[in-house]
Amino acid sequence: MSTPVRATPRAWLMTVLVGAYASNFVDRTIVNVLQQPIKQELALQDWQLGLLGGTSFAIFYTLLGLYVARLAERRDRVTILTLCILAWSAFTALCGLVTSFMQLLLLRIGVAIGEAGATPTGHSLISDHYPVARRAGALAVFHSGNTLGSVLGALIGGFVGQAYGWRWAFVVAGVPGLALAAIAWFTLRDPRRQAPVAAADVPPLTEVARLLFGKAAFRHLAFGAGLMLFGSYGVFAFVTAHFMRTFALPLAQASLIGGVGTGLVLGIGTLSGGFLAQRLAVRDRRWLVWTTAAALALAAPLCALAFTATAVVPATILFLTMATLLGVFQGPLFGALHSLVAPRMRATASAILLLGITLLGLGLGPLVIGLLSDMLAARAVAGFADLCRAGTATDPRCLAASAQGLRQALAGCAVAFGWAALHFALAGRTIRADMID
Repeated sequence: MSTPVRATPRAWLMTVLVGAYASNFVDRTIVNVLQQPIKQELALQDWQLGLLGGTSFAIFYTLLGLYVARLAERRDRVTILTLCILAWSAFTALCGLVTSFMQLLLLRIGVAIGEAGATPTGHSLISDHYPVARRAGALAVFHSGNTLGSVLGALIGGFVGQAYGWRWAFVVAGVPGLALAAIAWFTLRDPRRQAPVAAADVPPLTEVARLLFGKAAFRHLAFGAGLMLFGSYGVFAFVTAHFMRTFALPLAQASLIGGVGTGLVLGIGTLSGGFLAQRLAVRDRRWLVWTTAAALALAAPLCALAFTATAVVPATILFLTMATLLGVFQGPLFGALHSLVAPRMRATASAILLLGITLLGLGLGPLVIGLLSDMLAARAVAGFADLCRAGTATDPRCLAASAQGLRQALAGCAVAFGWAALHFALAGRTIRADMID
């Protein structure tokens, strides 16, 4: 007979999982904070920056995430999480050694492969430890790790990058994750460890997918979340560069707005949105989706105003207010998702949702915004291609055109937020009937 494994206390489990998610976002955020110096040294265009911070990452993150989620239904989730932390931390540190765009691209793909396991394993462990009535709040706490990670990524990228260069910033960002992996390995216990799950006990991937896509609420949630992430990842990928180009702020100061400020208000939005939706859902579970619909409906006009503002103070206030509202969705979204499926389907359900919304959001958002920025900048000045060589142009006309193109591209994200709000509102029509938990 196997010896029962003592369960990890909830508070410590959540502490380590939040730390892992924070480390995840440090390594994900820092490449966006360091865009401008990377662009200048490696002579890159905005679409290449979008590829580094978005498309290449999203493809491998989502595809490997689905595979890791299937493993998490059967295998020891702590082991999976530990290996993932080791991978993304090591690849981030190695980014400091690159000498070309292709080398940096390959290492960012390595980071994506490592980070693929953080969310499915974290969601699965949390849903096993918290009852449905507390799940939206618990998941909101977990996702607030992106606040800590975004703040740390911005501080490391902004201040270490300005003082010692962008290469050392990557090294400093990656190394602490190695210690975190050891902490997870030695202190966490998977309650399933004493009884490995037989393959027959885990529903097939096709069964989970068929169940999810057969529910109208899931279809609206998935498309709405994808649109929301398309806009938000596009905005967050370039907002530091926007403040540097439009208002001539230095890297450290721009990163305080685009990184530290963004991370803090996202955390406020995530926690308040999660607990508000959880409280309102006691009376009517449709509030799990209505809360996000209302937040996005307000975020859309704020986005347009933030990126057409001509002074740094109102632009900052409008942007940070919008970012607060964009943080609302995470706890309610995954709380609603996990109520649509049985316990053995939750990690896979999270991965299926993340597959779609990350490909649409992270995969296309930064790339499309980068392409639009380049296209709109080229229209702003005659002979842009010859006059304004990628990453190296210092002509005032080039700098003004680059700022204008990016500003217009970012303002267009308001359309994505408004469209997403509609889908979250429509999900409320069937969410109660579609829930099984």
